[in-house]
Amino acid sequence: MTLEKVTDRTYGSVNAAGGNSGIAVLDDQVVVIDSQFLNQAKELRREIEKVTEKKIRFLLLTHSHSDHVFGNEVFQDYEIVGHRSLKARMQELLSTTWTKESLEKQIAELKGTDPERASRFEGVHITLPTHVFDEDFRIVEDDMEVVMRHVGGHTGDSSTVYFPKEQVMFAGDLIFCQTFPYGGDPTADPDRWLQALGDIMEMPVRAIVPGHGPICDKREVQTYIDFIEDVKDRMVGMIREGKSQQEITKDEGYPMLYSKSADQRRQSTLAQWYKVWNQKLTKNK
Repeated sequence: MTLEKVTDRTYGSVNAAGGNSGIAVLDDQVVVIDSQFLNQAKELRREIEKVTEKKIRFLLLTHSHSDHVFGNEVFQDYEIVGHRSLKARMQELLSTTWTKESLEKQIAELKGTDPERASRFEGVHITLPTHVFDEDFRIVEDDMEVVMRHVGGHTGDSSTVYFPKEQVMFAGDLIFCQTFPYGGDPTADPDRWLQALGDIMEMPVRAIVPGHGPICDKREVQTYIDFIEDVKDRMVGMIREGKSQQEITKDEGYPMLYSKSADQRRQSTLAQWYKVWNQKLTKNK
């Protein structure tokens, strides 16, 4: 793992094995964005020490998926910040799919089929946020400001982290740069996703650290906006025509958006977006 310099004070860690993370070096402290999986979090902390001697003070979480929060324990001696619904979601998962027994079962099953993936869950002690916010969370230090804002979209608990002076945006999983996104979370809302992406387009942003994939710029955001809008136009039209869920979600006629190597993500995304738009149309009848 290496920290790729985005600007003089911001860095992104692009991780093929899980979600991306990053840091910002303020005047007197370091802010970390997302912790990845446990082993990657340990590497990240070592890399931070190579970049700066300043102390970490905050870990900011963009959303509750395991590849962004399972390394939290590595930063448990600092303030861990997430939206109120992120903490609630993590607490819910701790009683279901993230129980010790459930994780052990997943590890045992994966060891036979995907040992590398199994290793991501081994030894994890899931650590909750120590500070929650409702709309936004800000850090102001002399001439440097950090703005963390709850936006939803990819998940109900998704947030972005923006550095106005550097004009750098950590977009979390609103962007899977150069690949198809995951929109199949049961709390995903494509309309809120569009709103969040539209807001980014209106902001002075020079560089974007996505939740997955290489560091990019607003051209990638516009690619995502165009895709979601095209899917919405086609899907909503078919819902209004009275077509069945099976017809609407069988993935015919929708724009490609990169390779079909992400077929499983694509199918679950179309199914969730259908659910959202169908419910909204039904409610408005």
